[in-house]
Amino acid sequence: SPKCDLCSGFSQVDLCREEKSNRLCVAKRILCHSRADSERAVREAEYHRRLRHPNLLTCLGHSVGQPITSVAATVVAEVILVLPYHRRGTLSEELDLCRIAKSSIGLNRILSTISGLCSGLAAMHSADLAHRDLKTGNVLLDDSLRPILMDFGSVTDKLVWINSRQEAVRWQDFAAEHCSMTYRAPELYNVPCPGIISEKADIWSLGCVLYALCYNESPFDLVYSRGDSVALATCSGIKLPTSPEFERPSLAEIRTVLAPLLISAGLPTEEPEDDATEAAVVSQGDVRLTSVAHTQEA
Repeated sequence: SPKCDLCSGFSQVDLCREEKSNRLCVAKRILCHSRADSERAVREAEYHRRLRHPNLLTCLGHSVGQPITSVAATVVAEVILVLPYHRRGTLSEELDLCRIAKSSIGLNRILSTISGLCSGLAAMHSADLAHRDLKTGNVLLDDSLRPILMDFGSVTDKLVWINSRQEAVRWQDFAAEHCSMTYRAPELYNVPCPGIISEKADIWSLGCVLYALCYNESPFDLVYSRGDSVALATCSGIKLPTSPEFERPSLAEIRTVLAPLLISAGLPTEEPEDDATEAAVVSQGDVRLTSVAHTQEA
């Protein structure tokens, strides 16, 4: 059965075939334990629909099912997101194979992959949103090896202002649930109070992805596998200059540095426009799916 990396602790994935068009697609089934969970899942679908870019995964439709059961004030329901299927799987899976074969994806692929992710993140940040969980396991590959950022369940506003200790604790809890440890920025381990969490948390994660592209694993994977503290390694293992001119770069600065490298490698500096048709919100019964393969709940 095809392997899918879309599962989370609250979702499972079916590989399906849409009966009318006969195309393969993915049904991500999100189990919601409260109305807030349902609203969050619907927001995930809306983010997919709102962010139309060739390096961001689109949502072909979503459906909010009727409550499965009700216990006191807690409603358990299911939200289904219908997403495109990409048979090549994720960047994480490709790097796993490279690690086993003791090989590399090569410089040109590294450049084109980072360029594509920069383009996708730029579109997201321009919409005043941040991904918060950029990692190789959340990067799909299409047939042309274009990187496509997926899993918008972690997406938040681009700028998050922290004004109290309670808010800081809430955001640390959010990061613990939604932001993968070995790609998580230091400010998501120790949330500043008062302070701000900006889109530059995605830049940290992008740097970890770049490291993984070069060495087939995150810079903190070894720390995690040893059982050591990833939070401690993230926050103190890398000595960062304190001068303002050495602050974490912006996406614009990264793309400026990247452009001449792409040109010298004969690679495009911009992603081509996506010719996909506009996604539509679907309700129960509008789309008939036939299950092809199923993954167990993670």
